[in-house]
Amino acid sequence: MSGELGCIDVPSLRWEQPKWTQRLHRLVCGETVYATMEWPQAFRSTAVSNSREGRYTFKRGGFLHPFITVRRQEFEMEIAKLSLDWKGSGELLFTNAQRFTFARDGLVRFDYQVTDHRGALLFSLKKEMSAIKHSGEVHITPAGLDHRDIALLVTIAWYLAVMVTEDAAAASSASVASG
Repeated sequence: MSGELGCIDVPSLRWEQPKWTQRLHRLVCGETVYATMEWPQAFRSTAVSNSREGRYTFKRGGFLHPFITVRRQEFEMEIAKLSLDWKGSGELLFTNAQRFTFARDGLVRFDYQVTDHRGALLFSLKKEMSAIKHSGEVHITPAGLDHRDIALLVTIAWYLAVMVTEDAAAASSASVASG
């Protein structure tokens, strides 16, 4: 595997976490790495994504009204905000007025479908359930493959799925401990 990230040009990709002891995730197809995401500090919500489109940071905030902010790493200026509802679905709004919908499939799974402002499906994310390592599959539609920000959108969706999974695991552990 080379150090250069590939341009997303395939419809099926896989998120993998090579080591369960590290919060490093890779978006791959075969031997090609298309994006990475890493949480540099343990027990923090800030993650750094890296793709051919650039380096971005994602950070979760809010409690009653949860949200995720997106920033270009080199400028540290917010470029988008994903506002979430109680089910984990939400709308991503960029500062240039682009809008995307992140719809969670049910309350038990951590799967998402992402559509553009016209309602056209760009991709779906199916997260595999595991208590130890995160992994999942991404299926990109032809409309998604043509979208210039597809790598950024896919990494935001993965960040969301991982954070929701970790929140659910923490809540489950807390209820068992207090039980």
